[in-house]
Amino acid sequence: MKKFLMMLIAVALFVPAMANAQIKWNGQFDVLGYSLDDAGFANNGTSNTYSRFILGANFGLAENIEANASLMYFTTWGDNYLAGQQIDNSSDTGVLSSVRLIEANIVFKNLFDNDKISAKIGKQFYDGGTFFKVGPRDLIYSYIFSAMTSNPYPYYLTEDGMEGVVVTYNNNDNLKLDFGYSKLINENTPVGDKTNVSFINAKYKASDALKIDGYLYDSETTEYGYRRFEYLGVKPELSLGALAASFEFAQCFGDDDGSMFSTRRTADGYFAKIDASYDIDALKLRGMYFMTGSQFYAPYTQNIYVGYYYTSSLRGMFSGDFFGQMFSIDALNFGADYTLNKFKFMIDYFRIGERDDANKMYEIDLGVQYNYTDNIAFKGGIGYLGNEANGSLHESVYLLGVTYKFGSK
Repeated sequence: MKKFLMMLIAVALFVPAMANAQIKWNGQFDVLGYSLDDAGFANNGTSNTYSRFILGANFGLAENIEANASLMYFTTWGDNYLAGQQIDNSSDTGVLSSVRLIEANIVFKNLFDNDKISAKIGKQFYDGGTFFKVGPRDLIYSYIFSAMTSNPYPYYLTEDGMEGVVVTYNNNDNLKLDFGYSKLINENTPVGDKTNVSFINAKYKASDALKIDGYLYDSETTEYGYRRFEYLGVKPELSLGALAASFEFAQCFGDDDGSMFSTRRTADGYFAKIDASYDIDALKLRGMYFMTGSQFYAPYTQNIYVGYYYTSSLRGMFSGDFFGQMFSIDALNFGADYTLNKFKFMIDYFRIGERDDANKMYEIDLGVQYNYTDNIAFKGGIGYLGNEANGSLHESVYLLGVTYKFGSK
């Protein structure tokens, strides 16, 4: 009841301020069901169905000032109450506990009378590339691992957005710079841990054929003891007709002494990745390979896709006194997409494991998407994970879902 009253008070204060605003609605509705065969997490259940509904609004408050707010409802089917049982919101166990405020910010444009400079302050989403993505993700690979471990909202998903500020310089021609500070976890919580991230993200368009991204992230965390990480990376992207390719190289720095760019614990902390694709009318051929050093860490928000099943596991791995470990990994992917009318068919092969291991894990995925309308898509897929060594590991996942998007961000 206390939570409900607080929400009513917030709405009562919020609505009058927005009464004269120009409002643009946006949102997304997802349903995803999955089932696992031969799962090592069988005690926690091998099948689930999720629902997620995001409702967002953009408010034009005044000239060069706008606001964004989004609510998200997420539940596993059957998680709420059986018919006839009383809902008790006083203990935070009712339906309201499934609704979260994931975005609430103000955007100031034309700062200092310069139309190239803007600032977004408050709770917001941010896509910073390979190692820093905050906001809602694809249900297919975001929730499978978390459900198997009986934790629907693990910290490393960071779906709620980040509290912080991002200042942007964009000349709307060939250069965009983001300067940001975020607080992902507040130390004033009962857990007592914190995670802060500061960053610079640059995008430069050298020509129609060549784009270059560069970034620097600095993070402090007290999860599993105090740690400070930096990521310095560059990513050139080349486009030549039907051929597209990119190469990304990043160096990780980290230690527990608070210093920046320390290599005492990350001397071999590199990440290298190459992507390529070729379009032939309705057929798109894809390839990817990445490898990491023996001391590379990617905590919290890594944005690397390696298949239906293994992506979830990769995002959740941690051990020892450091976490988010991606030690000496290499991953190879070959795939293809084929579009036929409203259908899109996908096939992927992934080979993943320790760089020096002769036998690795592999995953084969088959997927299909039916674009019912421009903003409604039905999805289905099958993924198989195996082990080249002796075949002792064999996991299969079956997926079926629908996504509906409306409005625009």
